[in-house]
Amino acid sequence: MILTFLYAIGIIAVGLALGKLLRLRCKDEQAIATMQKYLSFTTKFVIIGLSPIIIIGAFWNVQLEEVRLILLPILGVTALVLGGILGIVFAKLRKLDRPQTGAMFVSGSFTNVGSFGTLFCYVFLGEASIVFAAMYRLFEEFVYYLIGFPIAKLYGQQVRSNGSRKDMFRKLVTDPFIMASFCAILFGGLLNAAPIDRPAFYSSIIDILVPLTTLLLVVPIGFNMKVKAVRGYLKECLAVSSIKFILVPVIITSLALLLGMGQVYDGLVLKVIIIMSAMPPAFISLIPPQLYKLDQDLANSSWLLNTALLLIVLPVLYLIVGNL
Repeated sequence: MILTFLYAIGIIAVGLALGKLLRLRCKDEQAIATMQKYLSFTTKFVIIGLSPIIIIGAFWNVQLEEVRLILLPILGVTALVLGGILGIVFAKLRKLDRPQTGAMFVSGSFTNVGSFGTLFCYVFLGEASIVFAAMYRLFEEFVYYLIGFPIAKLYGQQVRSNGSRKDMFRKLVTDPFIMASFCAILFGGLLNAAPIDRPAFYSSIIDILVPLTTLLLVVPIGFNMKVKAVRGYLKECLAVSSIKFILVPVIITSLALLLGMGQVYDGLVLKVIIIMSAMPPAFISLIPPQLYKLDQDLANSSWLLNTALLLIVLPVLYLIVGNL
């Protein structure tokens, strides 16, 4: 258990440290801008180039005969929407202003089920869990761009729209990041249905790529970390912690149990749901505050503190899924 936990958290710690080291080595704004371009390219390469290889291999090798698996992406969407609603409820109770309420919404909703969630499922549960993790987050980007960003915009500065809702949807479904995941799932499913066995070496490829992709996605996060602002938003950050690590996981897991997910694949699917529903705010939660003039310090603080709290949350998650 200890080695498994250290392995998972070590990947994140190394990635954050590398990102911070790169930031310290940048002597001026031009150097920072140049490094951000390189890191942006790396992120795109991971999402479009490496992640699909993992998804294809996972779907190629699994037997998807259980009808109830269609509920996985629905539960994933429910978790994102529920987190956003709870963020707004807390903001109303605390009588926060509109920019702060918008920041609470994105912090409560946008969740790191991509790099962190998938990694922890893989490390704690094995390769078979990658398929269910991918299905859980199937509509993640759609929720962010069709629901999350427009709501965040309502709480911030009114920015002129660049097109109709139809144009927004067209751009969304042609987005290379989204299409890469969908095409990988489709291609992996086709290979699964075809009379072609997955090569034995593919397992070794996945063993390398899962931690590597997480590491490469975490480095930009370390590069952009802002630590000083946390003190001024401690109550708000802890409220997000309650939403992310207690309320949403308890509600989503209870709903999954009511839907009979505990019996699917000997409980493996339920374990994936528990892990994926208990992840901290995603790095993308820092983008709407920049675009729409929300409280950026609140969003940064929430992201940073709750990511750090994984040191406490991960061993608890491991104990829970290990004893189911």
